[in-house]
Amino acid sequence: MKNIHKEGDLKIPEINLNYDKGLIELKGRSTPENTNDVYQPIIEWVKEYIKNPKPKTVVNIHFEYYNSSSAKYLARFFEQFIVLKENDLSLEINWFYDDEELMDSGHDFSEIIDIDFNFISTK
Repeated sequence: MKNIHKEGDLKIPEINLNYDKGLIELKGRSTPENTNDVYQPIIEWVKEYIKNPKPKTVVNIHFEYYNSSSAKYLARFFEQFIVLKENDLSLEINWFYDDEELMDSGHDFSEIIDIDFNFISTK
């Protein structure tokens, strides 16, 4: 699988999809004009990754802010990892936050997919 790294900007998060390390990271702000163009390739990459995952998968999410259309795609993104949990594969999801609202939204995603997240304050 091909590794993907894209720098973020004021509207699109930094994206790091590293198959070799079993590392998936999204960081920054997410308010793209066309959310599908940003997140659908990420979701497709994760679907392929899950067909042949590394022994341990680490997902790091560190948003400063994301809008409601990004949240819809994030829910689809997180749903992909249910397969790893169901197959008892090692999965670590780290949700970095710097305010209570972001912490709460991480808890919401964790509950939706029924996978425990590690919550890490960046303050």
